[in-house]
Amino acid sequence: MRAWTMRWTTGLLGALFALSLLACSGGGGGGGGTTTFSLAVTGNPTGARVFLNGQLVENPQRIVLPPGAHRIRVETTLSNGQVVAQEFTVVAGAVGSIQYDLSRYQIETNPATIEVWAGEQIPVAATLRDLQTNGVVSADFVFSVRDANLATAQKLSANSVRITGLRRGATRLVITDAGTGVTFEVPVSVLDFPPPPN
Repeated sequence: MRAWTMRWTTGLLGALFALSLLACSGGGGGGGGTTTFSLAVTGNPTGARVFLNGQLVENPQRIVLPPGAHRIRVETTLSNGQVVAQEFTVVAGAVGSIQYDLSRYQIETNPATIEVWAGEQIPVAATLRDLQTNGVVSADFVFSVRDANLATAQKLSANSVRITGLRRGATRLVITDAGTGVTFEVPVSVLDFPPPPN
């Protein structure tokens, strides 16, 4: 009887020891530790700004992600003031890297400089150009304005929008192509003095 009790006690102590090691390591789902994942974001141009859930990332080559879904935004500013961006939704651990290309596509607007008088409207046409082939690409744009207190955007067709000036100031027309996921932000000036000629 004594040998059986010793084996049982030794087995119980061994099991308790193993459970304590598991708890200390964060395993077993007991909330002891937090698993994180690494993500590398690379592409063209190399100096693009990378944001994780709206926060600027210092080292895009090694982003630490906690479990769950996250939004990655990559953007750069062109010499004409347009902001080019791509957005990605990633689940931590599902992918280890993201490759972006902000230099392949460009959205051209007509007029190229968007100025509208307060209380007036202006139609704006947009064209998506593939800079690798220098050809126009079929696009279905989504339009919005950064500051809806200054101007509004009403979609007229797949590639045109009506901008209405509300109040003097500077904002941006945000144009997103549903097919490529590329977003361009075009500066918009709302003017109120002097009044437009009749």
